Amino acid sequence: MGYNDNNNIDYILKETSNILGILSKYDALKIFLHSIEGIEAETDAADRLGLTKKQYYTRLKQLVDSGLIEKRQGKYVHTTLGKVIYEKAIRMLFEHVKNSKKLLMIDVLKSSGKFDIDEIYKLLQIKTEDIYYNARLITDYDEFVRTVVSRLDDMDIKSIYYATRRLEPDIIRKMLSKDIDIKLLIDISLVKYKEMDSIKEELKGNLKVVNIPFTIILFNNSSKEMFIELVNSNDPSRSYAFINIKDDPLVDKVKVWLDNLASSAGGGI
Repeated sequence: MGYNDNNNIDYILKETSNILGILSKYDALKIFLHSIEGIEAETDAADRLGLTKKQYYTRLKQLVDSGLIEKRQGKYVHTTLGKVIYEKAIRMLFEHVKNSKKLLMIDVLKSSGKFDIDEIYKLLQIKTEDIYYNARLITDYDEFVRTVVSRLDDMDIKSIYYATRRLEPDIIRKMLSKDIDIKLLIDISLVKYKEMDSIKEELKGNLKVVNIPFTIILFNNSSKEMFIELVNSNDPSRSYAFINIKDDPLVDKVKVWLDNLASSAGGGI
């Protein structure tokens, strides 16, 4: 009987539905996870798991009847089916739930409409598995500015990279007031503004003109932190949001990308 046989499909669907139904119960999942190492059959397992005896034995029977755990040598342990489901499904689900911020960020990046996620990864020279986000989303532009200015006041910053599509006076003033190494990359559209004359004088050769796809601010210090702009697809001149990332390998990768971007710009203006 092949997989495409209707009777076989119905059986698989029913069994799968049964297993998912059992593991969707919090107390059953708790017992299932603790049985990885084995649960002594004659112990105070219910108390240790924070369950009533009725909850414990009801779910235990369901897990046994579904073929997920079995009693072996005085312990309740995973069956072969239970081990496979734990390794191939439950562990993977746990990892994705644990990294839900990462997955949310991916969705936000996609929904911005400016770049698809593959283009962004290619641009930043990263792979999905390289990202271990310690991040938050800032959806208000004024909050973004306040946060950056506050970081410039509070952090022991050695140097800063500022690649920007628009000049933000508060950030520029705060940067220039600090005794730090500043590398400013501005979008070619900003050259026409007269404010650039004084900035150019302050930064001398550390000002480069490039095509900036989105604003990035990167602090090079002991904690490593950066802000990446999500462009509003309906109005590219505006920001959709900013992602603030701290203490992450991605920061180093973006620094390399910014260095390459600055090198490709040639001389200053």
